[in-house]
Amino acid sequence: MWFGWLLLFPLSIGCGFLLYMWFFLGGMRTAFFTYARGRIRFNRLTRKVYVLRPKYLGGNAIFDWERVVALLKPEGVKPLDKETVQAIALYRPPSSETERDPEEDAVFVGPTLMFGELQAASLWECIRCYMEVGPTVDQIPPNAPSNYKEIPRYLPQEYTTYCGKPSWDQYIFEQKPGFMETSCHMMSQMTCVWPRFPKEWESDSGLGEPEDRPVQTGAVMTAMVYRAEGRLSAEDNIEFLRHWGTKDALNEALSEMA
Repeated sequence: MWFGWLLLFPLSIGCGFLLYMWFFLGGMRTAFFTYARGRIRFNRLTRKVYVLRPKYLGGNAIFDWERVVALLKPEGVKPLDKETVQAIALYRPPSSETERDPEEDAVFVGPTLMFGELQAASLWECIRCYMEVGPTVDQIPPNAPSNYKEIPRYLPQEYTTYCGKPSWDQYIFEQKPGFMETSCHMMSQMTCVWPRFPKEWESDSGLGEPEDRPVQTGAVMTAMVYRAEGRLSAEDNIEFLRHWGTKDALNEALSEMA
């Protein structure tokens, strides 16, 4: 018994210390027992930017669009080379010149950018055009040039992401990982919650949340998954096919409704 205490007790302390280092210094607490994903919503009707994030990362916040400044070279980012930045940072400067201002804040937006300021500037220009001008075309034409600047009302599938926590089968189908990657991902999903925008913010402009009404809100990837699972109504299925389906599929769906 004494041998067990002398052996297992120090090991338990060591394991606990390693877990603490792993979660709080290694950044793993962003993957377990928290939000499954940070979410940012740009609302051109209310002229605000809505941010969902854990409390230890600053908590939920609302930015006034007129006060937002885009930083294409965020301070503290360690580039892999001279032409690499990690992401755009939206910075809300202090409202006064005081040393400490609770209104001062910043949040990273978008994916990792691997082609320097040019890609970061293009992403920011897309966000800026959406907020300042809004959608100007229904669809991006198939022969659109690389510098195409029109903002579409209906994004193609490759420009969107899934809203919600994917199932085991969905994750395996999309990512095709090994056993360990899938297991770690699902453990993260099971211990995390999907962040939802507070109703009192009224940030959805009356359209509803993408995870609840994917077709109406243009969440095409979510709508595709719901359609494959048979979760779309017949009316939503036809609306989905009008914007993202083929003519043959739309005609078949219309004939079934007749």
